[in-house]
Amino acid sequence: MIGQSEVKWDARAKADGSFMYPSDLERPDMLHVRVLRANRPHARILAIDTAVAELAKGVVCVLTHKDIPGLNGFGFIAADQPVLCHDRVRYAGDAVALVAAESDEQAKAALDKIEITYLDLPSVLSPRAALEPDAPKIHASGNHCHKITLGFGDLHAAMRSSDVTARIFCVTGRQEHAYLEPEAGISFIDDRKRICVICGGQNPHADQRQLAEILAVPKDQVWVSHPPMGGAFGGKEDLNVQPFIALVTQRTGRPARMVYDRKESIAFSVKRHRFEIEVEVGATAAGRLTGFRADFLVDTGAYLTLGPAVLTLAAEHASGPYKFKASLIRGDVVHTNTSNASAFRGFGNPQAILGIEQAMDMLADKLDIDPIDFRCRNLLDKGDRAGAGHVMRSGVPLKALAQRASKSALLNSCEEEGRLKTATGLAFVWQGFGLGAGAEPGSTVRLTRDQDGNFTLDVSQPDLGEGNLTAFLQVAADTLGSALQDIRLENGSTDHANAWSTNASRSLAVTGSAVLNAAKAMKTRIASGENGLLEETGNFTPDMDEPLEIGLPHVGYAYGIQIVRVVLDEVTGEVSVKEVETYLDPGTVINPDGIEGQIEGGFAQGMGFALSEDLFLCEGRVRNDRFSSYILPTIRDVPSRIRTQFVSTPEPSNPLGARGVAEIGITPVAAAIANGLSRITGLRYERFPITPEQILEAEEIR
Repeated sequence: MIGQSEVKWDARAKADGSFMYPSDLERPDMLHVRVLRANRPHARILAIDTAVAELAKGVVCVLTHKDIPGLNGFGFIAADQPVLCHDRVRYAGDAVALVAAESDEQAKAALDKIEITYLDLPSVLSPRAALEPDAPKIHASGNHCHKITLGFGDLHAAMRSSDVTARIFCVTGRQEHAYLEPEAGISFIDDRKRICVICGGQNPHADQRQLAEILAVPKDQVWVSHPPMGGAFGGKEDLNVQPFIALVTQRTGRPARMVYDRKESIAFSVKRHRFEIEVEVGATAAGRLTGFRADFLVDTGAYLTLGPAVLTLAAEHASGPYKFKASLIRGDVVHTNTSNASAFRGFGNPQAILGIEQAMDMLADKLDIDPIDFRCRNLLDKGDRAGAGHVMRSGVPLKALAQRASKSALLNSCEEEGRLKTATGLAFVWQGFGLGAGAEPGSTVRLTRDQDGNFTLDVSQPDLGEGNLTAFLQVAADTLGSALQDIRLENGSTDHANAWSTNASRSLAVTGSAVLNAAKAMKTRIASGENGLLEETGNFTPDMDEPLEIGLPHVGYAYGIQIVRVVLDEVTGEVSVKEVETYLDPGTVINPDGIEGQIEGGFAQGMGFALSEDLFLCEGRVRNDRFSSYILPTIRDVPSRIRTQFVSTPEPSNPLGARGVAEIGITPVAAAIANGLSRITGLRYERFPITPEQILEAEEIR
């Protein structure tokens, strides 16, 4: 089964429409929940009057902060985001009250009857403004919430030894996850008197802990299930509908349902972090890198969410998979009264790689060295010190990928056809998998041989659409020598073995290795003649170094090279991508089609990040909160010629030998497109996405 392209376990039900997504779920006698948002960036709450709303038709309850029995806060690093605000709102999406009614229309109508008296406060709408000494304080501790400084060696001496240098400054946008299914879920009380929540999420055990604190009940009185959903990409790690529906069920004893509409999802859900990036890189005339400096300013929005962790990963990857004499990497995370930011596929690396990969092209041009050859001369190897300061535990297999990529027909294609100009861009990429040193908890699964001789795989980890559960089944079936259909799945809830979260490209390498361990143990018991019901617990936690920072370094990395053929219309400024080739080392390949799907989907998201997607805010309020104005790449924009080639070497950090590849498809896209576009225009662009307006404006200035 390993290495074969198997159809996903849930594909048929999704294709024929019988699959039940969280947004499809209903229960008898359920209430419909709607939330009143602040719709202002920064204000003090002077009064909340719900009397009229409580008397509205169909309304069963109206809840405010006073109705929260436990902790009025949530968050991974710090519980600093209120479930329902009581004294202050810090961004337009802050929740102030909620309504539960017999119908969704009645709940919506009642929201308009809630009277909130605000005193507007000065807003902080940019990260630079947040750092001003006289800036309004968003939190009592101020606006600066995290700082990092990494590196090694004498940077000044290294830069003085340089014959050429390259400097990049750019600012990235706030990207929307744009999952097909918005945030959705239902809640109810089961026959064990537990408050139950079924919703789109990425870690049922983490949700259970936070909900128990909010509801002021023991953890075992809360049950959470994350069934397969219509996408997440990191955007469903944070709580969304969960606390609202759980509070209603706790208060009324009745089932509750909540589904964000698309406008609410775009305007008020978490986004990719906006980065300001400054990178300086030096090299000798012989084409050897000397010094590396990077400075990041990260806007995490009103609440901490995962801002420090995103900065840490960006800092770890900032210098690319390259060897330097010295480095200095600095970063700051700040609060603003803008959209909240949190996890998004790539987790800061798509932003970070924009600096180093553009600089590598600039240096190669100045030295008149082939850009692939220049990169290969400077690759890290086992035992080398990476830019962040950690020592590489294994080799970097990019030279083997480069040998294949250097034969690509796309290279050196530079054409002109009237107003259309074409060129090739490329980028090397590395992406750590797992949650990193000091943060990766490992995974536990259970494998049972049932009385009928078949097997049951029990794992809490949800499937967000990427097919991780299918890969687990393949690993188990291959090891046991059984057919896929002989293994039943029990997954996605807090009743199942704690495999922790579906994020950080960790599922296959970490949880897949736990499945492998369980299946090997089961196979041994069966071979020894044990009969009847058997159960095995499989565990795997990577052996990791002491952290430089929590989450840094990663136990291992996936590696790739991406080549894109870019076309610029000189009249309109429009940029399109006609062909893409990705050369990837995924380690042990479990399901080839699954990997290709990840790379192709990641590329589509990367195109949006590079060329069109950005949340537009005016005085802290989102203005492009629908798909007609938030511009996503469509099937017409994504090139039909997308090829992914594997050069696989086993990853030594896990028994499966696999590398996580869920994120690596998106990470190099913007840098590769920017490099291709620069070969046409000779310019570098400071704002991402690179819009036609920006291109035409730069041409006029030149």
